[in-house]
Amino acid sequence: MLEIKSFERSVPLQNGSFLERVTLQPGEIVALLGKNGSGKTTLIKEILDMKERPLHTITLDGKPVSYKNLHRLALGSCEHTFFGEFTVEEQKEFYEMNFPNFRKDRFKLLTEYFEIPMKWKLKELSVGEKNQVETVFALCQGAEYIFLDEPFANNDLFHRKDFYKLLLGILEETECLIIATHLVEEVESVIGRVLLVDQFDVIADVSMDEMEEENTDVVAWLKKKLNYNEGKAAEFIRRMEEGNV
Repeated sequence: MLEIKSFERSVPLQNGSFLERVTLQPGEIVALLGKNGSGKTTLIKEILDMKERPLHTITLDGKPVSYKNLHRLALGSCEHTFFGEFTVEEQKEFYEMNFPNFRKDRFKLLTEYFEIPMKWKLKELSVGEKNQVETVFALCQGAEYIFLDEPFANNDLFHRKDFYKLLLGILEETECLIIATHLVEEVESVIGRVLLVDQFDVIADVSMDEMEEENTDVVAWLKKKLNYNEGKAAEFIRRMEEGNV
């Protein structure tokens, strides 16, 4: 179990109170949602021990996340974590040497399906291809908790649709997948749970079953939680037309 505990805040949140404790379990697919700048990426980096953690205490099966258990966590980021001078094949060899649980069969399946050029240097790939490679390596590292930060950025609609289908087919009960994304409507059919982030903290935690019971969907739930103003854009245009902007 991965546990995130928040420290007491001196500054109140705008959209409600934060959750003092959030847990993630193997077998889950979780969406990490929030506005631009809400702190999704920062929270992921804190969990992965990539930043100082002034707001959270993070433990994995009761032990702090450190180099001793960091292999149980994986990250696929649109900021890219691979070595640009490596070819895809060389990056694979690096993973095989450093991660004993590297999923070779899954890697072969995904790279063949997406027709990833193994002999190309990673820096020579398009941005969309780099994001595909980054995501594939995260899924194949052999980690129990896999974080994907905007994994579908710069990928076309058809690649994204295929990827959602593949996710449901390849993930095992021993794995927990956490996806930070703005493509809310696309991932809704894949996820089982939503964590809403604001000001670097989780402020809401809801399952898709709970949403179904309330006869709502993720977009409607987000609008309510974030106090979205449907008429804001129209009001701004009206003011522009009247010369008041």
